[in-house]
Amino acid sequence: MPLSLDEIVIAFKGCNGDNQISFKEYLKRLDKNIEDYKRGFTIDNSFNYILSDIERVIDKSILNICAADLLIKKGYLSWGFVTSYYANFFLAQSLNRLQLNFFTWVNCSIKCSYTNYLNKELKIVASDQSSDSHQREFQTFYNNFMCFRQQEGFDRHWGIGLHSFKRRGDLGESGLRNLINYEINLESFNELNFEFQRFNKILKSNKKSPFEFQNETFSKYTNYARENLALSISRLKISLYILNYIAVRNLEYQSYYARNMKRRIRSIKEKYPGLSSWIISYFEEWFSLNHEIVPDEISVNFPTQ
Repeated sequence: MPLSLDEIVIAFKGCNGDNQISFKEYLKRLDKNIEDYKRGFTIDNSFNYILSDIERVIDKSILNICAADLLIKKGYLSWGFVTSYYANFFLAQSLNRLQLNFFTWVNCSIKCSYTNYLNKELKIVASDQSSDSHQREFQTFYNNFMCFRQQEGFDRHWGIGLHSFKRRGDLGESGLRNLINYEINLESFNELNFEFQRFNKILKSNKKSPFEFQNETFSKYTNYARENLALSISRLKISLYILNYIAVRNLEYQSYYARNMKRRIRSIKEKYPGLSSWIISYFEEWFSLNHEIVPDEISVNFPTQ
């Protein structure tokens, strides 16, 4: 069953997020063989490795958001979508890890899920490798956060970020990424064929916040990259809200979280001056420790099943 916000805080209590090795490396050092993973086993005291991984995955998602913004404003629309897709993929990874229900790879695909979050117990077992790993990551995210869709009190970013990419719904996010990046078709990397006037109109639109004009289309071309960037921004907000929620109520993690957020905004302003002002505005608002988050701000308990 998905964890509520309060349960996530309890699960990561005592973690500081500042581990020098990854969760995957931690598993490797357990010296388990493939038969051990097939049978499955339980570990404890691994949650700080997971929280540290989340911090690193957040960096990856932020860099892909920045890259997607810079690409689509310069007219690299198809690659801009692929880049924003990876921002969403990394954010799905971070959110699944916050729920302690995720996949990793150690010689084979591994399913990780909590058995007792109070005792920091995590079940490790080999998983079926036949399914598409990216599609599985997104589906796990939707399942992990389905209950949050029913909660009241969250802002519009939650409403956007907890749902799948609405355009080309028959393909899904990973399917559209595959279509654009790997298949030969008239819809992929076709920017060279746009009329110059229409091309400039798209570039002008891509300098604006997608939250202001979410349904813009240009002739037969839908601006997928811009809409997908809005999705990644929304999911970043969800991830940071939960991490901030943990930090406010977890002194061990609080100083590292605050320091890391200051590092991110300072680095972004120094290294990427061409980033859109609307993105910088969100980052300035979100990349800080917000003590105003309080337990009774929203309903955090899910109905029993």
